Amino acid sequence: MTGPRAISFGAAVGLIARATGRTIRHVDVDPAAFIERQVAAGAAPDVARLLTELLVSLANGSGAALSDGVERALGRPPRAFETFVTETATAGHWN
Repeated sequence: MTGPRAISFGAAVGLIARATGRTIRHVDVDPAAFIERQVAAGAAPDVARLLTELLVSLANGSGAALSDGVERALGRPPRAFETFVTETATAGHWN
């Protein structure tokens, strides 16, 4: 499911940083290093590889095509990510 427009991880983090007033940044990590860090934190190697492949695929633009899944599932148009971020930060969910 998608929102009304595709955004990158970096753009999403920038919006969250702005809404929370915090310094947050997105840093690309080498996929092999990311797998190693997940396994070191206790993730199963197969799960770490699967998650990493998914994130790399998304970062490379897979899933950037918009769809009507949100509207069909919820019966309303999708909200902009900015709206979600502002509402979530205002509600104090990231405090």
